Amino acid sequence: MYLVHRIEEVAATYDDSRRTLAEYVLREHVRLPELTIAEVARETYTSKASVTRFAKALGFDGWREFLREFVRESAFERQHAADVDVNFPFTAQDSDARILENIGNLMAESVAATYAQLDRGMLAMAVRHLQRAERIWVFGRTPNHYYGESFCRKLLAIGKQATAVSPGDMGIVARSLGPDDCAIIISYSGNNADANPMAQVGVMISNRVRLIALTSGGNNYLRKTVPCVLTIASRERLYSKIANFSTEESVSYLLNVLFSCYFARDYEKNLQAKLVGGHALEEERLAALKEISERR
Repeated sequence: MYLVHRIEEVAATYDDSRRTLAEYVLREHVRLPELTIAEVARETYTSKASVTRFAKALGFDGWREFLREFVRESAFERQHAADVDVNFPFTAQDSDARILENIGNLMAESVAATYAQLDRGMLAMAVRHLQRAERIWVFGRTPNHYYGESFCRKLLAIGKQATAVSPGDMGIVARSLGPDDCAIIISYSGNNADANPMAQVGVMISNRVRLIALTSGGNNYLRKTVPCVLTIASRERLYSKIANFSTEESVSYLLNVLFSCYFARDYEKNLQAKLVGGHALEEERLAALKEISERR
């Protein structure tokens, strides 16, 4: 998880000086490097001790260490800024034509960024996990659950058992899995070990389930815990945005790549299964249409 996202979580989680300072840092990020710790304390009506505690809450030894990392990440974000603002890709004044162009560019940039950050070794490991497992399970909260359903449907069409786990059933399903299963955990933040789907990682590791994580860059719980990780490439804020345009496009792309690489490992067999299954499905559809037509 990127530092800016951790700051957002502090702002959303706490109701004390840490929230005040988090909101201030997000709001005044441009001028922050020019300010001393005393100036930050004065402008936020807190104390230097509170500013230090804020930095420590984010995992740093003190304000200076926090500021160095914040400046470094901000510089990286400016250097790799997309042509379209991923958080606010359109305004109230934009025409339909401009919105059409911006959303198209945003989707293309999201796929390009995901491709650029895709670790080929991790991808090969993930595909091996899929090959060796008898059953595939996808764990993700809405809207990731919907993308998991589409991914599982593709696998089912070529005869691979795959299920997108209902968000309410994650606990009971996770405890039923074993070495013959592979679980894909999708979470952009990937950081709250007490919340689903991260809360189920420990029991699945104990049960020797093969795990694949799809999560954001930076440090988070999933990256520290799961050996096989594919990066969701998005610089979206956790909360301050219109929608998850970039994140959703990145997740969809990763799942499509996973399916395609799995398919290609046994191309002729999978193609035959897809064609035979597709033909049978079309016959069922035609029969249903004919029946409806004859009833009329």
